[in-house]
Amino acid sequence: MLKMFSSIFVGLLALVLMFLSIATAKVEVYDDISMYNEFIGENAREGYKNKWDMDEEIFPKSITDTMKVLDYKMVYYNPWDAQYLSYLVVEYNEEEYNQEVGRLKHYESNEYIGYYGVTGFSKYTLLAMYADSYQGFVYALTDNENKIIYVELIFCNYLYDIGYEEYIDNDYLPDGFDATDNNQYRMKMLDEMF
Repeated sequence: MLKMFSSIFVGLLALVLMFLSIATAKVEVYDDISMYNEFIGENAREGYKNKWDMDEEIFPKSITDTMKVLDYKMVYYNPWDAQYLSYLVVEYNEEEYNQEVGRLKHYESNEYIGYYGVTGFSKYTLLAMYADSYQGFVYALTDNENKIIYVELIFCNYLYDIGYEEYIDNDYLPDGFDATDNNQYRMKMLDEMF
């Protein structure tokens, strides 16, 4: 009998700790481009190095003096499982733009249509895509002039625990993208699991 109560107590304690960690977790937002290498790439700080094994090679390795950064944001949230939302908008000179487009077009993109309701991109041209049916997307878009937009939407359990629309321009998201709590893709995947 004591063993049973002990097991129940441990289980309840674990639930309380889980709810406390969720309740106290805060969304961290960074928009200082000088911190870029702390969040992207192999030299990123702890917690940002291994974003669920998602490939970040699509993003530039570093920010150079000749890149005109128009916008940048890194959003991190970890109530239980780490989630990331990041974008970088860069205006290049013509030569560097052509080089970067060439680099991105040589990236071995994978299929993404259908994940999280995604149907494609209508506002910008897709240059490179790394997609994972569970973890999300890392991709680069262009306006076909001199601007490239790099985006990562990395989460788990088939949903974002943050209101991601608050942190990113809707034009940078794939058409049809839905990673809210009750998204149809999540419901379908959970149905298939159980």
